[in-house]
Amino acid sequence: IKPKLEEKSVYRSVVLSAVIGGILLITSILLNGGYLSQFISANVIFQILDITIRVLVILFFFIFMTISIGNYKELTGKPLDFKFIMLIFIFSLIQSFRDSIVFSFTLVGLLLIIVYLFFVQEN
Repeated sequence: IKPKLEEKSVYRSVVLSAVIGGILLITSILLNGGYLSQFISANVIFQILDITIRVLVILFFFIFMTISIGNYKELTGKPLDFKFIMLIFIFSLIQSFRDSIVFSFTLVGLLLIIVYLFFVQEN
């Protein structure tokens, strides 16, 4: 009974993480697509806040999609391989290509997350 309950909670995690990832993707498209940037004033504080939010949305998208796909792979009994992580990595970078500052911070953040996951996976 316990393995079935655990499988159900992992499946719920797959769905919930994918939904949150989808919401973050839509938010990222709106923010990084320039659709909402017209409302940002020339104030430096608002610009810094805008860049920070855009970078964090992309990084959280990466994290939640990695969790979703990783849990799905766990359900199917296969490990999360490097090609899926790279696919999500590239998809995350594509979201930030319109702004070089957002792209740079996103790239650094994604690399730090991948290095962290690599070291956690080793242990």
